[in-house]
Amino acid sequence: MRRFLTVHGHFYQPPREDPATGQVPREPGAEPFHDFNEKILAECYRPNAEHGNFDRMSFDLGPTLGLWMARHHPAVLERIVEADRDAVRRTGHGNAVMQSFHHTILPLATERDRHTEIAWGVRWFEHTFGRHPKGIWLPETAVDLATLEACADAGLEFTILSPEQAAGPVDTRFAYRVPLPSGRTFTVVFYEGPLSGTVSFDPISTDSAPAFVDRFILPRFVDVPAGSGDPLVLIASDGEVYGHHHRFKDYFLQDLLYRRAGEAGIEPVSLEHYLALNPPRRETGIRERSSWGCPHELLRWRGDCACTPGGGHWKAGLRAAFDALAERIDALTDQQAAGIVPDIWALRDRYVDVVIGAVELPAWLRSHGLPETGPDAEIIATLMRAQQSRLAMYASCAFYWEDLTRLEAAYGVRSALHAAGLIDELCGTDVRGEFTQRLAGVVGWKTARSAAELYAAAGD
Repeated sequence: MRRFLTVHGHFYQPPREDPATGQVPREPGAEPFHDFNEKILAECYRPNAEHGNFDRMSFDLGPTLGLWMARHHPAVLERIVEADRDAVRRTGHGNAVMQSFHHTILPLATERDRHTEIAWGVRWFEHTFGRHPKGIWLPETAVDLATLEACADAGLEFTILSPEQAAGPVDTRFAYRVPLPSGRTFTVVFYEGPLSGTVSFDPISTDSAPAFVDRFILPRFVDVPAGSGDPLVLIASDGEVYGHHHRFKDYFLQDLLYRRAGEAGIEPVSLEHYLALNPPRRETGIRERSSWGCPHELLRWRGDCACTPGGGHWKAGLRAAFDALAERIDALTDQQAAGIVPDIWALRDRYVDVVIGAVELPAWLRSHGLPETGPDAEIIATLMRAQQSRLAMYASCAFYWEDLTRLEAAYGVRSALHAAGLIDELCGTDVRGEFTQRLAGVVGWKTARSAAELYAAAGD
């Protein structure tokens, strides 16, 4: 029996760029750095890349974060990408898994948006890592069967979930098949819940890698049922735990993966490699609309949930405002695109090539049989830019935290206002005014000011 260890890091930051300028504003609290992307890169992303930790761990990298790295710190991104290439060379299997593009809570998205978010994430992964992904980290591990069906449609094979998201008891040391309504199955690997929580929230437990192996990992390989396959201990957490949330834990991770696990007879492995050696033999269902951060059917991202400190009553109003805006923009998109392209939504799926810089806009328009200049070109270009910002407004961070005054909520509103402004400029409408009026009724608990008052000037 071989004994395996996977440490999975979920590396993500919200899109911090002003959608109108493409620049990241200075962020209070990130001092002495300009913004939190720069701060976290210095404390986490760069050190882990330099230590070679990405070479031996499993990881996903948010596309919006990856695009920021490509612009501002390309050497760090290239070192992370090289880690996946090195894993493929060593083992025949990569250690990177994909993430949907804007960190949208996929079970709360429309079917069309869910399809686009996954398609954009797959395309960015292919463009960046040079291969088709096999696994996906679902934002906040939020899942339902429709989302797994969409993942299977995209050619994906597995994901990572919390054990509490299984329909019944599971042995987290082994992978499971989840039957889908289509008759297909999707593979789920459940991480070690208590142990992952320990790594995330108890920095003392990771002071010593040898002690960590002895206390937390080796006991999980006791009493393995005969004929079950090779057991796996899967630890999953935000990747920022290793150096940002807990300083210098990048050194702990390096010591664990490169020395201490091996000394104990445990093999660090990517999930892709593990599943190739140990395909799932067991079957389970999932809890619909579940996640790792909220046991209340995703209420944390759509209403007043006990998981939110303070009060989350403002979240339902903000999501309703976003939904109404999305419906309005989409209807105008259909109207404006009629007679120019036969399927504007299939075109939106392919617009990701412009977003990620794989092709310039004129060449992209030409490749789809559209003029590079003129009224039709301007209409399509504006619609695509509006759709990009309209998708970005749904990033989960806008709803996750405790109050409307958070930077993350501001990012969502800013993207929404920018999308509305682009549509108004094109169509001569007042979508932005309609949206702002809805924001006037969205008030948090830390201030009496509404979202309209807080952010009315954003998105210009």
